[in-house]
Amino acid sequence: MSTEINELLQKADAWEAALNEDGHLDDNHKVTVNEAFASPDAPILFPKVISNTLREAAEPQLLVTPLLSVVRLGKGRSLEFPAVNAIQAAEIPEGQEYPEQSLAFDKQIEGKVSKKGVKVSLTEEVIADSLWDIVGLHVRAAGRAMARLKEQIALSRFADAATIVFDNDDGAVDDTTGLNVNGVANNSLHWDDVIDMAAVLMAENHVPTDFILHPLMWSIFLKGAEFHAGGPMQAAGWGNGINSKDGAVNATAPLGLNVLVSPFVSFTAKDGATPAKSDVFLIDRNEVGVMLVKDDMSTDEFNDPSRDIRSLKMKERYDIVMLGDGEGITVAKNVDLVRNYEITVTNEAS
Repeated sequence: MSTEINELLQKADAWEAALNEDGHLDDNHKVTVNEAFASPDAPILFPKVISNTLREAAEPQLLVTPLLSVVRLGKGRSLEFPAVNAIQAAEIPEGQEYPEQSLAFDKQIEGKVSKKGVKVSLTEEVIADSLWDIVGLHVRAAGRAMARLKEQIALSRFADAATIVFDNDDGAVDDTTGLNVNGVANNSLHWDDVIDMAAVLMAENHVPTDFILHPLMWSIFLKGAEFHAGGPMQAAGWGNGINSKDGAVNATAPLGLNVLVSPFVSFTAKDGATPAKSDVFLIDRNEVGVMLVKDDMSTDEFNDPSRDIRSLKMKERYDIVMLGDGEGITVAKNVDLVRNYEITVTNEAS
């Protein structure tokens, strides 16, 4: 440490006394910008810069996780969220007793934070010889990887907790009602199915606000007959553009729904004559779940001088928990990515 820094540190008591008196230091107790940035302690600023770069790289990838409320976990590694029913008020005749009500705790949903992270390593030669900011490229790529993992976990939790309205692979649940060109059920998604999903949400006192679906499912759904010329949804439309940065379609879908298009929605590729399949979510964004955060995204740097390798380690600790036993989320599972056709039946009197 330089002589100037040592001298400044020796005057720390005088600084504290001055601040206690009036909150100001005199002209003899100032650190110049040159001294601050010339000190050997300046490298402690770099981890914060890298952490900010990680967050900047992650933000454009986040579509589903912004819908979650954030809960900070101070102590411990887990937190229980109760799933409760509603209580009912009643009209009371004169002189009669008030009916007693209490919340029934159906079950406890436990969120357990776990560590997520990634490490990148670079040799001194790569850093020195590259014409590009090779460290910045790796840091941004790591930030996108952390964001992708968060989206994948969120959508996985959605699928586990959602109320299943349709499932074409489960005989105990209704199938979607789409038809092929010959009028035969083909497990595609019809607009009537969307209305049923919205009704299930509203029956649980929720308002449908957002679709979440795979990009390929979105393209197939728009080819349905109800959105073509003469179809019942032609005037409503799905919006005329996509914000590719945010991965969201304009909020002009029928019923005023937003459409979030995410490649991380469950998807099964086509296999021979078996069409591809995917899930379609219809949710109330006001009550879907929480992100239980223990530690925000941070970075550690360490070197291996024996091999001239520099490593960066990125980590964060969190968990994602769905609230209300998934009542704010409905799903149509295993919907085939095939076109739905509108079949018109005409009755004539003989």
